[in-house]
Amino acid sequence: DFNQFGIHPIWKWINLYAGYNTMNFSQYTLNGALFLGGGVELTPPPGKVKVQAMYGRLRKPQVFNPVVDNTSQQAPFAYRRMGYGTKVTWKPRGSGNQSTGQSGANSQYNQDGGDNKKSKTKQKKTGKKKKIKHFFSPQDQIEFIVFGAHDEPGSVPPPPDTVDVKPEDNLVMSLRVTKSIGKRLTLNAEVAGSALTQDTRIATKDEEVKNLFFLTDGAYTRRTSTAYYNAYKGDLTYNAGIFNLGLGYERVDPEYRTLGGYYFNNDLENMTVNFSTQLFQNRVSISTNVGTQRNNLNNDQLATLRRVSAAVNLNVVPSPTINVNLSYSNFQSLTRVRSQFEQINQLTAFDNLGDSLNLTQLSQNANLNANFNLIANAQQQQSLNINLAYQQADNEQGGTTLPGTQFYQLTSAYNIAWTQLDMSASLAFNYNQNLAENLDTRMLGPTLTVNKSLLKRQLTLVLSASFNQAFTNGTQTNQVMNGRLGINYTFVQKHRLGFNAIYLNQQTQAEQANAFSEFTGTLNYSYSF
Repeated sequence: DFNQFGIHPIWKWINLYAGYNTMNFSQYTLNGALFLGGGVELTPPPGKVKVQAMYGRLRKPQVFNPVVDNTSQQAPFAYRRMGYGTKVTWKPRGSGNQSTGQSGANSQYNQDGGDNKKSKTKQKKTGKKKKIKHFFSPQDQIEFIVFGAHDEPGSVPPPPDTVDVKPEDNLVMSLRVTKSIGKRLTLNAEVAGSALTQDTRIATKDEEVKNLFFLTDGAYTRRTSTAYYNAYKGDLTYNAGIFNLGLGYERVDPEYRTLGGYYFNNDLENMTVNFSTQLFQNRVSISTNVGTQRNNLNNDQLATLRRVSAAVNLNVVPSPTINVNLSYSNFQSLTRVRSQFEQINQLTAFDNLGDSLNLTQLSQNANLNANFNLIANAQQQQSLNINLAYQQADNEQGGTTLPGTQFYQLTSAYNIAWTQLDMSASLAFNYNQNLAENLDTRMLGPTLTVNKSLLKRQLTLVLSASFNQAFTNGTQTNQVMNGRLGINYTFVQKHRLGFNAIYLNQQTQAEQANAFSEFTGTLNYSYSF
């Protein structure tokens, strides 16, 4: 439906969802699917337990219609899909907002009838407090997720056999753990399993496959058309004070999916190593990341992709007025494509090892961002920002480097603000260049913006103008000039009236092309409560 309405009222530690809403449990379970129904999120004090739950319609039924004219927008055939889910988060140490009781008064006597004042005096004399060691830290938590969804075959008339849409049934279970190991190590891990029945019309039950889902036989029917998929993700971080070192691993089975999301990355295995440190009293920060990724985990695809990635980020603050950030990344991927003849004619695992096609793709990215605070006092503030970006992509096949592409970008902005006048201005310049085989495209131009507040900041004026030119192989092909005016007025703190005007003029240097101009005006009113 085009018109979708949902509300999300919040009262203290109670969050409610009604109408059209989305909830996110984890990336392997319920992941942003839109549903029409209700949900709740409860976090009672002292914050040790958090409960999330939802129930509603995930997909609207759509009757099959073979007669579709060109003017209609017929949705594909679909069964009504209903879903439900629960996520329980347990923090053994709570969230820190421990309740102090109904009364804030302190009693002179303790629970054993002793004098609190004497006990405190005794503690001061000894000078030591007994520390209680806990197995769990305040950051530790355990999350258990159950999500299910099923299609209703009786929600629509049966479609013809030519329509390859079958009613599905899905149950997902996930366990997520965050645990501090000592003072230096932190473990984050998630294990998820998805049981997906591809056709619920098949009544034959599955009695042979033995896995964790046999515990749900009373609530979920396992059939011969049920497939089982797993996903694993974990990272271990070591904090040594002056540096952090981390290891990460992720594996998602081929064809892994659930009915609680629209798209899932599957058939992949990732391994990463990351390192970060801060030097010279936190004036220099360095972080690096190196990883590998591969697909075709079952070796049943015609193409296998192996990717190596490396990235480094350097942030330098030589003085309170200067901040410089440098980043570089180098991504390399190797694709091995096997022909169908190789797969059909292969007799052993060692046949046709040299007959495949290997394609290597290289991508380099570099970025420099520098920010300078020139003046900062009670009268005015001035700053200059410069950003440089470079990207290069190349392909290599059979030892031969194929033509690639290069991209350059320069963005600079000078900002000035007059504090006492409630006025600011900005002058920016942009430059883009893209180099490919026999093609050189460039675009450049300045932009000026002025802001002014009046009537004790109730009235705001914004005026901007820009002029950009485009060139192809050194010849000007296009130029665009636009101006913008914005007026916003706020009264009685809750009402806002605004007017925006845009003038655009575009000229193309191509043959038989005329200048194009347009004016757009917008008037809006908003009320906040």
